[in-house]
Amino acid sequence: MRFKSILGLCVFSILMVACHSVKQVSVKKNIPSITEGRLLKNIDIHELEYATLFAKRLDISFKNGKNNNNFKASLKIKRDTFIQATVTAPLGIEVARILLTTDSIKFVDTYHKKFFVADYDDLYDKFDFRVDFDYVQKVLTNTFITFEEKTNLVREKKYKLERTDVGYELSTIEEKALTRKIKKFYKKRRKNKDFILILQKILVDPDFFRPIRISVEDLDEDISVSVDYEAFKDFSGKFFPEKMIFSLQAENNTTTLELKFLKVDFDIPVEANLKISPKYKRIE
Repeated sequence: MRFKSILGLCVFSILMVACHSVKQVSVKKNIPSITEGRLLKNIDIHELEYATLFAKRLDISFKNGKNNNNFKASLKIKRDTFIQATVTAPLGIEVARILLTTDSIKFVDTYHKKFFVADYDDLYDKFDFRVDFDYVQKVLTNTFITFEEKTNLVREKKYKLERTDVGYELSTIEEKALTRKIKKFYKKRRKNKDFILILQKILVDPDFFRPIRISVEDLDEDISVSVDYEAFKDFSGKFFPEKMIFSLQAENNTTTLELKFLKVDFDIPVEANLKISPKYKRIE
């Protein structure tokens, strides 16, 4: 099922006016100078404040080469508690439901009557990719993400800060040791590597200080993943992007996932409602 590919792209890779007029991020010139400290302070001040988010209507477009699939969906987020997405086919038939909590992931393929339950360590053991609830929550709520590993150490290294035509770009270059499974991936590409150089960038709008693009790129290979936030508008009194576009670029092939938010409510009661039928088969 294509939804598994959609889920992988969304998670790993894994919001101004009352009349809902759209504010497009346009080309800007003469962007004023700013220090890194001041920019990070402004980002913190302008972070989305919410207790819950409920996107009742969401259009999903998934493109991979010649394949193009469209779905309908809903998204519920209770801050620091759970994220739930329900996906339906064009005729309104539910095909999948996923629930992320701070310590577990539950996925139900209602179309094929299958499910799996895992935690974030399980994902790391299988894919050698470290992701957690907080990271996914920030991506889906247009929140600034720090690239540092989570440690108790004070960050000594600063970002490289540059002004572009559309905003402020923060970037870092890091050398990362490859795990066994990632090494295996590169060996299939006839590359023998122990380390890779990763370029990480966040582009921040100079007016409302929210991320408008986040990207991670392997500097030695044609591999990158990014998310773009577009068409910011007023939803229930909150400033939020109408579109999120996730892209995976690898070996001249591009896979994209576009989320279009048609209706979003904030700070209303939301509850998780995922049940697994005893008749469903567990996916190991």
